Amino acid sequence: MINADMRTYDYYTYSGFNEYAEPQLSEEVQGSIKIAIYTTSQNVTDNINYRDANYIGLTRASAVDDSYVIQYGEEKLKVLYIQSKGRFKQVFFKKI
Repeated sequence: MINADMRTYDYYTYSGFNEYAEPQLSEEVQGSIKIAIYTTSQNVTDNINYRDANYIGLTRASAVDDSYVIQYGEEKLKVLYIQSKGRFKQVFFKKI
């Protein structure tokens, strides 16, 4: 069932810093990732890891980390936190 919901999305990464020592998002697409993305029905406010999450995703991609930004239609989603148990990685996103 999850495999049927998986789509391929382009991603960007944070690499390097600008002149203000803030992380700089790459201007070019760094690759693609196959992931199923769903909106969250409610924010989890008790845990700081999940507080700002607007979307949740499931993927088998092993390289995904918190430097990834997924191009999701017209929106960009920043990876906040990754829970990696079992066959899939559970990825929490914030809309930027």
